[in-house]
Amino acid sequence: MLSAELRDTARPRPAARPPESARTLDGLFTRAARRHPRAVVVREGLHQLSYGKADVLSSQLATALLRTGVQLGDPVVVQCADHRQALVAHLAVLKAGGVCVPVPPDLPAGQTAAVAAVSGAGAVLCSLTTHDRWGHGGRFRRLALDDPELWKRIGARPLDRALPRSAPTEAAYLLTAAEGGLWRSGHLVDHRAWHLAMAARSAKAGPAGHTVTVADQPTGPATLSAMWWAFGSGSTLHVPPDGFVPAALGGVVAVCGTAEYPALLDALAAAPPFSPPRSVLLVGAPCPPALAARHTEVLPDTALRAEFAPGGSVLPWAVGVFAAGRDANGTRAPVVGPAPGVRLSVRDVLGDALRAGEVGEVCASGRTLPFDVIGDRAAGRPGAPLGSGFGGRWLPDGALEITGGPAPVVPGPRPYATTARTP
Repeated sequence: MLSAELRDTARPRPAARPPESARTLDGLFTRAARRHPRAVVVREGLHQLSYGKADVLSSQLATALLRTGVQLGDPVVVQCADHRQALVAHLAVLKAGGVCVPVPPDLPAGQTAAVAAVSGAGAVLCSLTTHDRWGHGGRFRRLALDDPELWKRIGARPLDRALPRSAPTEAAYLLTAAEGGLWRSGHLVDHRAWHLAMAARSAKAGPAGHTVTVADQPTGPATLSAMWWAFGSGSTLHVPPDGFVPAALGGVVAVCGTAEYPALLDALAAAPPFSPPRSVLLVGAPCPPALAARHTEVLPDTALRAEFAPGGSVLPWAVGVFAAGRDANGTRAPVVGPAPGVRLSVRDVLGDALRAGEVGEVCASGRTLPFDVIGDRAAGRPGAPLGSGFGGRWLPDGALEITGGPAPVVPGPRPYATTARTP
């Protein structure tokens, strides 16, 4: 008979559940920083930032946020001039238990009030060049991250022992969106949804690789989509000084917005022979077949992954995969379908599901999507699916056709079709 000690050794033990902090975005980053503190996390032109340095600076900044009165769940605007500042700002807000509200650095001063009204933010992490846009009668607590005096002050203080205060099911981001030139709504995304979406992307497309290259502004959808995918793999976010040029693309993963990709392909087509990127990830609006065909023509050996993420969101609703070497306009159709954990539907203006052939708004629900929308496009009833703002209809074979936006739209050409099946 086995002794008690041997029996305990032989008995299978359940896997240890990771702590709460290990299942948040800032927790994911801190784990990578502890494993590889000297690894480069952001390379922007001639400047670079290491994982370890970003982790330390963000903890100092998070402590400063707590001292300025930021509470759990408080929204904090992030409007930084470069990607290194933006990364430190995002991490600090998350560690403090706040909600990041990223806005573009070129947002006109007249629209800051609209962002403030939608988000309810009372604090801003910015640069000296954007500091004055958030005056509004002293309403905002403003910290300019390129001010050396700021870091002298906060670097001399001990770190708050309550850090990190984030939790997996708490909101991490409020992704605001401009509609008709006005900032009227936003998607609330928790840590868990972002984790699941990035893990699903890695499972399907593979890890991000050593380098992920973007040419988007520091708080744009392409940057947000690229950075957390890269950090989960311990990769470097590379921001080339001259944008997407052939020399910056060789062998890397490039992340780009759907609207910007045609111009990039035209530039690459006119360039001398170069080493192509390993793969390209498009985020944002639907990828029309003509754009996929152009990609295959210019980059025949580069896989293309197109993620449909409407309304200023980053987490994908539907995914199209165009494998390297395939003709997107030929007989070998791309593999397109709903993103993992997402259920798609087509609904009328009252929110009722439509039958095949009837045009309405493409809607979605699922664990890897924003859990709520605030502002003009807020859901009309508890638990209602999110609306995309794009029209669509179910086809007789059960595939979903996205016809364009805003919804509802008049039936027309088929620029984008998915093989998602009717729920």
